Amino acid sequence: NGNYTCIASNAAATVSWERQLIVTVPPRFVVQPNNQDCIYGKAGVLNCSVEGYPPPKVMWKHAKGVGNPQQYHPIPLTGRIQIMSNGSLLIRHVLEDDRGYYLCQASNGVGSDISKSMILTVKIPAMITSHPNTTMARKGQTKELNCTARGEQPIIIRWERGDTVIDAERNPRYSITINKKGDEVISTLKLNPAERGDSVFFSCHAINSYGEGRGLIQLTVQEPPDPPELEVREVKDRSMNLRWIQRFDGNSIITSYDIEYKNKSDSWDHMYTTRNISPTNNQANIVELHPACVYSIRMFSYNKIGRSLPSKELTISTEEAPPDGPPMDVILQPMTSQSIRVTWRAPKKELQNGVIRGYQIGYRENGPGSNGQYSIVEMKATGDSEVYTLDNLKKFAQYGVVVQAFNRAGTGPSSTEINATTLEDVPSEPPQNVRAISVTSDEAVITWAEPPRMTLHGVLKGYRVVFWSLFPDGEWGEMQNITTTREQVELRGLDKFTNYSVQALAYTQAGDGVRSNVLYIQTREDLPGPPAGIKAVPSSPSSVVVSWLPPLKPNGVIRKYTIYCSSPGSGQPAPSEYEANPEMLFYRITHLSRGKQYHIWAAAVTTAGRGNISSKVTVEPAGKVPAKILSFGGTVTTPWMKEVRLPCSSVGEPAPTIKWTKDSEDSAIPVTADSQRQILSNGTLVLRSVKAEDSGYYTCTATNTLGFDTIIVNLVVQVPPDQPRLTVSTTSTSSITLAWIPGDNGGSSIRGFVLQYSVDNTEEWRDVFISSSERSFRLDNLRCGTWYKVKLAAKNSVGSGRISEIIEAKTHGREPVFNKDQPLLTHINSTHAGLNLQGWTSGGCPITDLMLDFRPKGTWAWQSLKANSTNQLFLSELREATWYELKMKACNSAGCGNQTSQFATTDYDGSTIPPIKSARGEGDDVKKLFSIGSPVILVTLGVALLFIIRKKRKEKRLKRLRDAKSLAEMLISKNNRSIDTPVKGPPQGPRLHIDIPRVQLLIEDKEGIKQIGMLLHVNKHTFQSLGDDFYHVKSLSHQLVCVINRRG
Repeated sequence: NGNYTCIASNAAATVSWERQLIVTVPPRFVVQPNNQDCIYGKAGVLNCSVEGYPPPKVMWKHAKGVGNPQQYHPIPLTGRIQIMSNGSLLIRHVLEDDRGYYLCQASNGVGSDISKSMILTVKIPAMITSHPNTTMARKGQTKELNCTARGEQPIIIRWERGDTVIDAERNPRYSITINKKGDEVISTLKLNPAERGDSVFFSCHAINSYGEGRGLIQLTVQEPPDPPELEVREVKDRSMNLRWIQRFDGNSIITSYDIEYKNKSDSWDHMYTTRNISPTNNQANIVELHPACVYSIRMFSYNKIGRSLPSKELTISTEEAPPDGPPMDVILQPMTSQSIRVTWRAPKKELQNGVIRGYQIGYRENGPGSNGQYSIVEMKATGDSEVYTLDNLKKFAQYGVVVQAFNRAGTGPSSTEINATTLEDVPSEPPQNVRAISVTSDEAVITWAEPPRMTLHGVLKGYRVVFWSLFPDGEWGEMQNITTTREQVELRGLDKFTNYSVQALAYTQAGDGVRSNVLYIQTREDLPGPPAGIKAVPSSPSSVVVSWLPPLKPNGVIRKYTIYCSSPGSGQPAPSEYEANPEMLFYRITHLSRGKQYHIWAAAVTTAGRGNISSKVTVEPAGKVPAKILSFGGTVTTPWMKEVRLPCSSVGEPAPTIKWTKDSEDSAIPVTADSQRQILSNGTLVLRSVKAEDSGYYTCTATNTLGFDTIIVNLVVQVPPDQPRLTVSTTSTSSITLAWIPGDNGGSSIRGFVLQYSVDNTEEWRDVFISSSERSFRLDNLRCGTWYKVKLAAKNSVGSGRISEIIEAKTHGREPVFNKDQPLLTHINSTHAGLNLQGWTSGGCPITDLMLDFRPKGTWAWQSLKANSTNQLFLSELREATWYELKMKACNSAGCGNQTSQFATTDYDGSTIPPIKSARGEGDDVKKLFSIGSPVILVTLGVALLFIIRKKRKEKRLKRLRDAKSLAEMLISKNNRSIDTPVKGPPQGPRLHIDIPRVQLLIEDKEGIKQIGMLLHVNKHTFQSLGDDFYHVKSLSHQLVCVINRRG
């Protein structure tokens, strides 16, 4: 075959002509089909190659069966079966149905068609025809795995676990059996028992000469799930949030969870359960727990196989919560008029919700005018039973009291309000509108009105009227009182024409209240009493001198005296009457007859009339008269530093001489004239500026040649009272109760006491005047937790006596302290911080000020804030993620307590920041040390200089004090008299009373504070006798000179 070309050419041109020759050839087999074996599942090629021209067209036909072919059918050409370019038949995946006869036909239209048949035999390799892809087994049970294999015999079946061949002879847990059924081989693998590790892929391998088949079986061994891994995410007071991770579900879907919890001390028989938690959850909230309780918690997982073992047991303590129950058995017991003792027991244990840290006691007055608001005091818990005394309450007032327990989490409910009334106290105000009216010479009427109700402090039991007489010499009479329930009382049996001091008071069950101001009344005049004494002595042959004493009870103003003279047997029916001036206590009666006896008596006269007559004396005028004294002896009482005249008028012929003596212990000492003493021409002894040692018995003797006469005068010099002995009885938060024993009264009844007190570190003394009948006194309304200085002096008609030793006492209470068990900060975020002000304990004294300073760490300027609340305070507008320094200061009357802390605000996302690390170098440290050390050194030098200056001043003050003390010792040695000897009865010796105004010098030494005090009472005569020493003393102490001038 081909193209043929004929070419002709000459000189002129070349031409050509082309024609195609096609040679047709009938088809013929190049390769004839032959019987062939193919392996099942693999590719097979049935060879059939032909040639011819045109190229023959090959077509394959298939007849099933192994005998004679019945009928050929064209083979459909698919992706699995194709005719190759050379005419061979390609079967890409030989199937068992592909066996049989195959006919290869070829034709090209030239000649006759050709065909050739062949037999295809399909050889079956070993293959697994039946096996479970997946299967389940329960752990611990027997499980059989079956594999069915087909293929050309013989077939070997091998089992593998994963990549490991199972050797049943070496592992007794496995056994393999083979069964043949027709052309199938069934192999069974038995697992006894199934284990968790068997949850893998098992494979059965069938092997023959033509191939190998594998069946893959996924065995899942199911069992109860593993317990979940439990953890706690958050714990609160009554709930907790749990989270868990389920690691192994037992190859079965988790159907639910159970959570069990119990008190740690209980057994699991008393558990609580939260059941059927959804398997889709991995966290849960356990609620209705008890605060501050220790719980044991475990968890179970469930699948369709069963329940897991319990998870690892967790021990969790819930947070504290405010107590759920109030304190129990609250009892109120009034202790005093201003205090109530509160006792109670802690709340029930199951309601405490934590450790009880303390209690808040609320109290309020339940009376008219009260605002109904509770005042709160706080105390630390001490045990199961508690006691607290409420002080500074109103007297005889009803109070409602509640008690609340608190723990770290807060305050619980209050107890039921219980009422109690403070004890009665004495009325604090006297009766009102007290009036005194003198009705007669021995009767007066006192009227008044009830004190204000609010000042009674109890149930009014009645009234008491206290009264005493005031004698002309300044002495007081015996104090008397009359009790009544009316608002009027009649005072009967009073001394006539006498000044009385009257006070009224109301009293309750607690005692007498405050007395009213002193009212002065004077009873009316009446007839006077008889003269207290009368004398009549002859002064010449025709005259006598009569002397007398005023009536002991004048009962009025003596207007005159009437002297009566009568002669027995004279025949005169009435005596002669003579009138004498009331200032004159003697009278000379003349024109009498010598040698005749006369009876003489006298009577005093007031505006009310003439009083009773004196006793009668008998006298006879004579030419020669023995010495007689007209004056009377007796007792003369006078205040000290006064001038006293002791009269000793005498008569006699010849004129008598007068001699005064003073009785000593065993002898009489003549009285001589000096600057202090003088005897006048009329016999009167004048004593100037009398002192205590001038007291004693003085004897006046009148003597002439015919006889002598004597009188004895007892001189009593009254001095200021001696110092009381002062002690402290009891103290409370607002009061100090003092008691004392009075010293010698100085010869004059004590009229009262002056109590002085001041805060310890000040010299601002306050005075309190106390009745003479009192032996104790309570200072009220004092500052809590404060030291006080107290001193006391008695007062009589002469003046104030020596001051007692200064004593110091402290009211109950101390400065506030922050409770270490309480958190200082309750809440912190990026811009705010909450402060727990309830952590401050008052120390028994109410907190008055709460101040705090804060600043970012590393800065200089502090920000100050004063807290008005006592519960919680928030710091706002803080910088985020910043460390702060905090200083808190709580103050009460006892002082101030301080608390410092550091805290850091959080970042904007709520995360905390690390502590600040110092990055300073050595040079920075030196600079900072220098900047801090320089002021410290300067301050130290300043303090040392100040100490030296103060020491010099103290030495000067000590020298002045010693000089003053030497002066006192000089005065004592000069007078050579004893000190503070009380005057009782006859004098026991000279007495010098020294009362030095207090000078205090505080000397600091190793033994603490020493008090040096001096008392000195002097007069101008003492200093006049000192000469130049007077000016020396004057330059020593201006204070001493002031006292001297004041005393005169």
